[in-house]
Amino acid sequence: MTLTARDVAYSVFGAFRLARFDAKGLDYIDRTPEGALRSFYAAVIVLPAYVLILLLRNWERISGAPLFTALTVESISYVVSWTAYPVIMHTVASMLDRAPRYPGFVAAYNWSSVVQMAVYVPVLVLAETGLLPEPFGEALVFGVMMAMLTYQWFVLRTALDINGFMAASLVLLDLLVSAMISDFSDGML
Repeated sequence: MTLTARDVAYSVFGAFRLARFDAKGLDYIDRTPEGALRSFYAAVIVLPAYVLILLLRNWERISGAPLFTALTVESISYVVSWTAYPVIMHTVASMLDRAPRYPGFVAAYNWSSVVQMAVYVPVLVLAETGLLPEPFGEALVFGVMMAMLTYQWFVLRTALDINGFMAASLVLLDLLVSAMISDFSDGML
């Protein structure tokens, strides 16, 4: 299950095209079951950005916990956050009669995280470091988050070939799962 730099470049390019609401972006993403498994390498690519976000947003909470505990909890939380929603979506895709499209959804969903982090991290750094006035920074972060949710909606709608309402419902499910994982890990520190 090797992944080449060319595979990564094609997949990220496809995710970028999806971010531009171009359904042809899926053509650049390996939507086979093997491609879906390889797409989890995106978690390795975005890990440094995740650590930076964690430090910027949660420094007080993390720095107050023992180092081993913080590393263990946050590492497990990261793995669970990358796997919980795709596992849930396996059942949902079957219920929606979209099981054959499931591997493509997983691959597109995972690679879209690379594009999202590339946009979100610089904006968050600007907002959190005080380089922007606080209200403007918060508004910018909120706007980027709304754009990312819209992007997720398009990825779901396109990859699973479902209607807009169902895609919006699944974005809300993703938010709920993410919030539960974050709250649980926050409570452990």
